[in-house]
Amino acid sequence: MDLGAQQTGLAKVVCAVDNDHWAAETYRRNIGFHMVEADVRDFDLPDVPCDILLAGPPCQDFSSLWNHDGAKTSRGNLFREVARYLSAHAPAAFVMENVLGLLSANHGQAWTNVRRALRTPARFLENKEGPRYVLRVECVDMADLGVPQNRERLIIIGIRADLGIAPPAIPLPFKDRQRTAGEVLDDRKHPLKGLPNHGVGLDTPQVVERLKLIPAGSNYSVIPQGHPLAVRGLISHVYKRLDPTKPAYTVIASGGGGTHGYHHREPRRLSNRERARLQSFPDSFVFRGPPGLSEYPAVRRQIGNAVPPVAAKVIVRCVADALRQHGVPMRSEKEIDRARGRVAVATRVSLARTS
Repeated sequence: MDLGAQQTGLAKVVCAVDNDHWAAETYRRNIGFHMVEADVRDFDLPDVPCDILLAGPPCQDFSSLWNHDGAKTSRGNLFREVARYLSAHAPAAFVMENVLGLLSANHGQAWTNVRRALRTPARFLENKEGPRYVLRVECVDMADLGVPQNRERLIIIGIRADLGIAPPAIPLPFKDRQRTAGEVLDDRKHPLKGLPNHGVGLDTPQVVERLKLIPAGSNYSVIPQGHPLAVRGLISHVYKRLDPTKPAYTVIASGGGGTHGYHHREPRRLSNRERARLQSFPDSFVFRGPPGLSEYPAVRRQIGNAVPPVAAKVIVRCVADALRQHGVPMRSEKEIDRARGRVAVATRVSLARTS
């Protein structure tokens, strides 16, 4: 999300927090050293300017693919940290991304809590007065924003109520001309061979033979029951090959048993570089991971958990434009750079102490 925000040319990220080591390393490699590697629950609120808060609390506990435990888990309660930042910094606006399952988790109680926390964060957390936010909640297929992937997500935009500005609707510039998987993976002008994170050949011979039985756009179900290579699948993603004439299906962060995502021409799983293209990352964005066999799942997890930068760019731009059009004063670039530098220096010192 930060990459897309900065691609607007209207925003600079001052401070970012993540507790995944390799995600933090990837961030520093590509975006900057203003990334703090920490558990956000233990991280003291930084003394930095904040005009727009960007938040992506983990979505797994709200996903209908998993247990749907929602706000019952510690991970599902990280929306409280979004409220903590809103209460303390009172930014003019915020953007939060999650899965559609947030609306139905815990029979709707999870969303009731999240909505209260985002509307009146200080009241929700400490029963005191504080900033109030007007919300706009949209279910968006990111293919409509220019991402070559059908990825339905819940986008919550909040604008501080005292500003008197209605949260803007998210534009859908690609609604009638969605980009396809074939368009980005078969781009002859930009070949994949030789690019970082493009490791292939990770499938067993049995998987390769199974994929040869499945045409592009189909999944495990086309293999007749009783065939020695037939499998049972609980979701349509299982051994599903891309259809090059359509956006890809949703890129996910983890899972085995035929859930890696599979190429439309070659009988193999997608490489992480191909996943990154389907998530709209530029080829120059290099993902970091532990050396050896552990690199593939670590990088796959980062890509699958990411907000596609092209989508984030559209969303953040519409929020920033709304604030500018109504004359909301923003921090100066000098103030932002100075604060960002303080965070980067502290991060470098911390890294030196732990290395």
